[in-house]
Amino acid sequence: MFSRKMMSAMRSGVGAMVAVVALAAVAGAQGRDRIRIPVGRAEVVSSTEDVRTVAIAEPKIADAAVGSAKTVVVNAKSAGITTLVVYNEGARYKVYDVEVYVPNGNKQVALHVRVAEVNNNASREIGFDFLGEHNGSGGFWQGGLYTTKVSSPSIPLAVGPATDGFLHYEPVAGNWFLQTQWKALEEAGDLRTLANSTLMARSGEKASFLAGGEIAIPISSGAASTGGGTAVTIQWKEFGVKISFTPTVEENNSITLNVAPEVSQIDYSNALTLSGYIVPTLISRKASTTVNLNAGEHLVIGGLKQMEKVKTVKRIPGLGHIPLLGYFFTNTRTENVERDLLVVVSPELVEAAAATLPALPTDRKSN
Repeated sequence: MFSRKMMSAMRSGVGAMVAVVALAAVAGAQGRDRIRIPVGRAEVVSSTEDVRTVAIAEPKIADAAVGSAKTVVVNAKSAGITTLVVYNEGARYKVYDVEVYVPNGNKQVALHVRVAEVNNNASREIGFDFLGEHNGSGGFWQGGLYTTKVSSPSIPLAVGPATDGFLHYEPVAGNWFLQTQWKALEEAGDLRTLANSTLMARSGEKASFLAGGEIAIPISSGAASTGGGTAVTIQWKEFGVKISFTPTVEENNSITLNVAPEVSQIDYSNALTLSGYIVPTLISRKASTTVNLNAGEHLVIGGLKQMEKVKTVKRIPGLGHIPLLGYFFTNTRTENVERDLLVVVSPELVEAAAATLPALPTDRKSN
């Protein structure tokens, strides 16, 4: 049996060994090599021995892979600090501290955004209005057909701003006359600005804005807890003009910019019916790109097109279906709408915040 003195000595020895191991671990951590890599870049780590495998503590910050017999490639993903372990032959290994940082993380970028829609609206409308009157020995009659609604029914037909042409005939005797008006209209497109804003974000941080709204979308979540019915929850869906961007200021003060614009609108023509609810669909146009710009340069994103074709035909019952002659008793409107989304962004490097509030459009100068 061991004496109490021997047991005490052994406990003291174990405590000393634990303390020595802890101190060695701290010393090893302080003596680790540190690798600093900017976000989105890669670094090659060399080893004096053949590399067998690698392990990294936090894959969301960085990942690593064996590059060759004596090299390891580390890819930086997001800002933070993690640990890399490189295993060599003979159960030997080396530990590294990997620091992933955002270049110029203290700098700010102002992004000037303009979203416009080019509306190439090519519409055409053609139709005829007729009016006739006869006053003779056999009696008096008058009548008319107002297919195009050029003007309010009147005798004679009133020539107004919606009239594109008219014809009036009256013989010398003056006992009857015939008058017709027609509309032959063509419309061109236009350009309108959907959003014009300025956003501010730190290097490596994300910023976004929405000019639009949210619609309620009912979601069926299975059987309800009581009553045996179907539980319906509401999920809100954004629509309108939405832009998100992430700027990164590089070492040479150029700006790597990730831009994701999206324009959506509610479409009730293709709506769905779910549990008695009418759920509209969304027509969306979106894009995403990453470019490198200098301050003051412009990025233009275009080509996000949407086409619609609508044809409306109005006929006088009976007369409008007569071959050839029915053309004069028919009003036809054809509309081709082609929308092209245009996004223009321009980054600006902001060195320091302004000390005073800039002038607002609602500010008025005092007399």
